[in-house]
Amino acid sequence: MASEFIHRLLNLVFSPYGLLGILLGLMLLEKAKTSRRLAWLLLSCCCYAASLAKFTDQWIKEPPALVFPLQQIRETGRPLAIVILALIILLGMQTKNGWRRVFIPQPINYLIMFQAVIFLKVSLYGDIVFALLAAMTFGAVVLMFKLGPARWLQDDNNFHLGVWSLAMTGVIFALACTYQGAINMHPMTFLHGRFMGTTGNAQHAAALLAGTIPCFIFLIESHKRWDWLKAFWIAMLLLVGYFLFLTGSRTGAFMAITSILLFYRNRSGSLLRLSLLTIVILVIIFFFINPDILNSNQQISNRFLEAGNTREDVWNGMWRNFLKYPIFGVPLVGDRLGYGEHTWLAAAETTGLIGLIPLIFMGLGCLQMMIKMQKLSKKNPSYFLHTSTVIAGLSCLLSGSFSEALLLGNMSFPVMALILYTSLGKYLLDASYKHQNDYYSQQQMLNKLSLYQ
Repeated sequence: MASEFIHRLLNLVFSPYGLLGILLGLMLLEKAKTSRRLAWLLLSCCCYAASLAKFTDQWIKEPPALVFPLQQIRETGRPLAIVILALIILLGMQTKNGWRRVFIPQPINYLIMFQAVIFLKVSLYGDIVFALLAAMTFGAVVLMFKLGPARWLQDDNNFHLGVWSLAMTGVIFALACTYQGAINMHPMTFLHGRFMGTTGNAQHAAALLAGTIPCFIFLIESHKRWDWLKAFWIAMLLLVGYFLFLTGSRTGAFMAITSILLFYRNRSGSLLRLSLLTIVILVIIFFFINPDILNSNQQISNRFLEAGNTREDVWNGMWRNFLKYPIFGVPLVGDRLGYGEHTWLAAAETTGLIGLIPLIFMGLGCLQMMIKMQKLSKKNPSYFLHTSTVIAGLSCLLSGSFSEALLLGNMSFPVMALILYTSLGKYLLDASYKHQNDYYSQQQMLNKLSLYQ
């Protein structure tokens, strides 16, 4: 696996497309030095590239091909993500320091500890080359955020751009899938009729779509007046919602509902308007479109209404394995760890208490940040949309983690989204602390001046 990945990376770099891409990337890097929006767009491209994958199993060795150039892009998804990652790191190294000094949020430090446990176990009992490659990849992701996006968060404008960046990941994904669907929908729905887009399966597509919804809502609510930009974000949100429905993922639906409810936790009127708009769109979808698509939608609807827990046996098996090997997890079979459909049980099964404990602290750190965001929204109402985006984003990812191993990847969209949402939250806390200190400093100065007078 490791040698195959390195071979693919070298093939991409030294291919005509790769050399042209590097040349364009360097030109883009030069432009991004003077355009912060372009720099954040690089992050969007990196997040999208990290989501690219092909579905394969023992029966399907090669999935149906996508149209040009999506097939070529998907074939080089992971190497492409690493190349863009390197460009952002280079850009970050040339970024000047601002008033903030600590950029990595505390929950991510615990996630780093968990990844260190994975590296230790795989290097001892599996393929050390794969362990080193995985560690370097995750380390590069953290370094990229530390030098780039997290350090760019020095003002509210960059906070807006950070949210915009994650939303643009959803836009790129949605437009790419719309382009593919307009020509041939089958390569994205060939597995049981469920939509997977350009990802490896329907659950990954649902996680990407649901994870961007808080950002779309922020951009919509930030525009008080109706204009073409607000209409664009609404249209993209509806398109993302429709693709999320086509995934047939109950996990994705739960993630989206959780994030929307927490975003509008104090604004029932806005939630009602969004609900009515969604109902109207669903009515149009179900009654005024092609009958073939209608039949497919009906099958997806039936899946949402299915009762029962399809993961119960898997969860019970992971729990039994954890009880059998509670310290360092089950013995490693093969050259890498495999995860079941639950972030926390999968961590317990594969890494035992040594890995589960830091991961639990990571989750508690995210919950603590959400609580701080809620307090900040009451203390400073002008930050309500900002804090709501962080609360909704983190709640979305945490809720999905209980039925999918979303947070255990080393370079995946959910992991990148988690780092970005916590970085946005840390900026808000730092900015609030700075404003408070500035206010006290001004008061002390005024008091001194009054004494002299």
